Amino acid sequence: MDKVGNYIRREPITVPPGATLREAVKIMAQYNVGLVVIADQARRPVGVLSERDIIRAVAAGRTLDAKVEEVGTVGNILTVKKDEDIYTAIKAMRSRGVRHVVVVNEDGTVAGVLSIRDLVEDRALKTLGDRAWWPPPEE
Repeated sequence: MDKVGNYIRREPITVPPGATLREAVKIMAQYNVGLVVIADQARRPVGVLSERDIIRAVAAGRTLDAKVEEVGTVGNILTVKKDEDIYTAIKAMRSRGVRHVVVVNEDGTVAGVLSIRDLVEDRALKTLGDRAWWPPPEE
């Protein structure tokens, strides 16, 4: 079966605790990502900050000077190991109702982020490839 690590598309984009929303938004725009991992100095995930978190914070009157850990999800974040089966990750995402999961190495450091988009795009490309190379049988 496919492993989670096979679906990681890029190096993880992280911000440290204490970073401001302003700093995080600039990084998210620079790398065109919808989520950054809040990681400690050892690169272990302590939280995540998503576009939705930022929208909710601004709508509630928070300024861009707010700290990422005050706005994002800290503590109870969903992580999966890089060598776990992709089905396990998908099940966990679905049961928690999240669009992203933080992927960690064996030592607990951030390896990447897996998004629902990564999974959909991969599945869509496979489907297109299957149709192109494996046409239906002639009747």
